Order: sequence, then C-alpha cells, then structure tokens
Amino acid sequence: MNIKGWLSAIFIVLTVIAGLGFIKFQQVQAAIAFGESFPEPSATVKSTYVQAVQHTQYVKVIGQLQARQTITVSNEYAGLITYVGFKPGDIVEAEQVLLKLDTSIDEANLRAAKARVTLAKSTYQRVVKLLEQKRISPDEVDKAEADVAVGEADVQNLQALIAKKTVRAPFAGRTGLDQYQTGQFVDVNTAITSLVGLDDAIWVDFQVPQTLTQPSIGSKVHVSFIEAAKSTLHFATVIAKTPSLDAQSRQQSYRALLANPNNKYGHNQMATVEVPTAQINAVSVPTNAITRSHFGEFVYVLEKDDKQNWRAKPVKVTLGDKVKDNQIVLSGLSGGEFIASEGAFKLKENLLVYIDQTASSEDQSGAQ
Repeated sequence: MNIKGWLSAIFIVLTVIAGLGFIKFQQVQAAIAFGESFPEPSATVKSTYVQAVQHTQYVKVIGQLQARQTITVSNEYAGLITYVGFKPGDIVEAEQVLLKLDTSIDEANLRAAKARVTLAKSTYQRVVKLLEQKRISPDEVDKAEADVAVGEADVQNLQALIAKKTVRAPFAGRTGLDQYQTGQFVDVNTAITSLVGLDDAIWVDFQVPQTLTQPSIGSKVHVSFIEAAKSTLHFATVIAKTPSLDAQSRQQSYRALLANPNNKYGHNQMATVEVPTAQINAVSVPTNAITRSHFGEFVYVLEKDDKQNWRAKPVKVTLGDKVKDNQIVLSGLSGGEFIASEGAFKLKENLLVYIDQTASSEDQSGAQ
C-alpha cells in the first residue's frame, strides 16, 4: 500500500471519530438541557427570630420531703392493753386515745390514797380546834398539816400514773400500720406507732455542693415529682440552712417550705430540686430548630443570596437548658438571627428555602 492509501485510511478513521464525538457531544448537551429543565432542589420551612433572654441556670439535686410534725408514740409503763383506739393507717385527732393499759391496781391505790387524805383533813381540823383551846402543842398541828399535804401528793402521783397508762395522740395525724389487740402485753418504751401530722405544707430537705453558688434564705427553688409518667413542677421557699458544711460530703444542707394541699405528698418522699446557681445572657430558639449530626448541634440561619432567595446556612451551637418548648443556646447565636424552625431537619447547607406562609405574621414579615 502506498502513502496515499495510508492517508485515506487515516482520514476515514478521523472522520469516524469526529462524527462519533459530535454525536456524543450532542447527547451530553441534550442531557444537560434536560437536567436544567428541572427546578433547583428546595425545602419549605417555618421560620422565627432568635430571642435574646436572661436565663437562670439551675443545678438538679435530690431532695427528701419531711413532715413538719412526725413522732414515734411510745408507752412509759408496761402493762396489759385494755382498749385500742386506732386502726392501722387511721387518721386520729389530737388527744385521741390510742391505747389504754390496765390500771385496776392503780385505781384501787388511788381510792385508798383519797381516803387517807380525807382522814388527814379531819384530823387536821380537830387539832386546829384543840390548839385554839391550848390543849395541844403547835407541833401536832404542823404534823397534821403535813399529813394532808403528803396524802394529796400521793393522790396526784397515782392520778399521773393512771393518766400515763393512757397513750394519746399528741397531735392530729395518720398512724402507721401497727396493730394491737385487747389483752396484749406491752413492755416499757414500746414503739406503739408512728404518727405523721396532717398539714397543708411540708419541708423539702436538700444539699448543694460547696463548689456551686449557694441559695439564700427566702429564695425560690423548683421541686418536681414524677407522677403518672409526667413531671409536675412546684415552687418552694428556702427557709433554713445548717450552720456548717457536712465534713464528709462538703455539701451545705437546706430546708425549703412546699405547699402540700390535701396532703398530696408524703413524709420521706423523694423529689428533684432545681436550685438557681447563676443568671446569664443567652438566646432562646424553638426546640424544633435544633438539628443534630455526628459533628454536633446546629441551627440553620436563613440568609438571602444575590437573587434575594433564602438560603440555609448551618451554624454550630452550644446548648443549655430546655425551657418548655424552647431551647437555651449558650454560644453560636447572638440574638435577632432569622432561622428555620419547624422543618429545619430537611435543610442542608446552601439549600434554597421557601418560607411557609402559614407561619406567624412576625415570621412572614421577616421573610419579605
């Protein structure tokens, strides 16, 4: 084959290659045009402005409720029970009889003592008359008068003994689950029952580590309980503290007063106490404005581009406490930023954003 043949072959190959390249170029252009016919990816969200707030920080500690009146009722003398005046878990009134012990011997001794007093008084009256007649010495009168005083003291002693064998409730309250029967013998200083007073307020005892800011007398603390799978929050007033730190735990003990209508909360019940430690300048955003990833927590700030379209810009934030449906942000935002709230989880960096027209009027005005 001569050189003309080679040149012809090369020309034909180049022509085929150019033709195929042109066809492929046309296909790519058509694909690009087809892709550009679709709208830019976007998301619709609700929006709001970041609010600057004064936020009070709290530390959570465990508290224990203490009834303002609580006692273990005991008997001072041993004896057989002749009367039971309460049932387990019963509500009793102040001075209500709980137990009576056998006093038959003491009552017999009391009658004898009263008879001796009557005799001593008669003797005293006679010797006084004899003294007026100067038939006896004053010493006899003094002795008779002393016999009356001794007899009356014996009566009072026996009356007190009988009274102490009747065990009464010192105040109104609810008894423990103790149960006794008539004829049962109880020894000296037996714990008859526990008695917890019925009051419309209750104490909350808690401790705060010395490294934290300490509450002051009269300040408020939050007290919460877990009830029926939900937490209820109450306010209590700090009324007292111990004069020194605990040497073992290095914590300061406090007592707060909590309203307790209808005796809803009981003695020794546990509670969570939130103690204020500091007040800081922070910002507040809706909880649903927070998005999370492996890199931390983010809020999407909405900013306009050159064409006045909203674009999403992720801003990393440091979170603080949660307050109802809002989240306190400690760093990353300064306040006043226009951010995505509901629907923020759909966003990514530089994504085109449309503002939901059902949002609040404040949010809509910010989108204009």
